[in-house]
Amino acid sequence: MIRLATLDDAQDIAQLTLQLGYNISQETARKRLTHLLSATDHALYVFENKDLLSGWAHIYIKRLIELEYAEIGGIVVKKNNRRSGVGLKLMQACEEWAKASKIDEVRLRSGEQRAEAHTFYLNLGYEHVRNQKVFIKKV
Repeated sequence: MIRLATLDDAQDIAQLTLQLGYNISQETARKRLTHLLSATDHALYVFENKDLLSGWAHIYIKRLIELEYAEIGGIVVKKNNRRSGVGLKLMQACEEWAKASKIDEVRLRSGEQRAEAHTFYLNLGYEHVRNQKVFIKKV
């Protein structure tokens, strides 16, 4: 079942986030969820089966002076649940949210090392449009 995340999902979301390579605590997940769940330009969907979360997807509206689109900020499916339709259902929920938000373009970014994910996105009709570098400066 696909549903919107709640604060009660913080522990499971933190655990799943490890599979993306990001180690966040339950407390950090809960703090970020508190903010995201109150924002009208964000949605965080989870896939729940028998009270267990096996995936999540975060989508938000990105408004720039030159562009406006929805971006999938992250999606993860538990390793042993991949290729079972969970990712597809999460992506569809995100796309439907974008449509309901009057946004006609969904984008996502995916690291070069995630070749299996890239094939998944291409099979869903996403188009690879550019490679870019990411620059970070701690302030």
